[in-house]
Amino acid sequence: MSEECQELKNIKYQTMLLNNNSKFAAKANSDNLDDFLRQETANNKNKPWSKLGRSTKLKKLDIFVTRFSNENELTEVEKKKLVIYLNESLNRKKLQRVKDVNYDVKSGSIKAIPGLQFNKDKKKFTLKRIDKKKSTMKGLAPSRRKNKIDIKDN
Repeated sequence: MSEECQELKNIKYQTMLLNNNSKFAAKANSDNLDDFLRQETANNKNKPWSKLGRSTKLKKLDIFVTRFSNENELTEVEKKKLVIYLNESLNRKKLQRVKDVNYDVKSGSIKAIPGLQFNKDKKKFTLKRIDKKKSTMKGLAPSRRKNKIDIKDN
């Protein structure tokens, strides 16, 4: 049995040399796996808003909605509408950039969404643009004007 293990080690070593792989594949046990998962969760907590995955963004938005509804005394219907609206706006990539959402990296929570507004008359939520887009006509060079020479017949 020890001969087979030695032969297996030799074969693995030769294939490693042939494939130019310098690392051996470490056997995964439960301790290594637990350490890896702890590191992964710690790394995910320290990411900015733009680097978070879609599922974590949805979870953070749900937590924000519950806190926002408690602060502003929203009804359950309005709370559900807000969740649906924020999910749709995330799908439409309206909440992608760091400017769109005030997110605290250390605590891992959303502080505020600056463009979020609630119309009390229509009972609808809207996201207003924060950054104004500059007109393209202002960036262009001025057009040339040709002067017409009037020729008078004598």
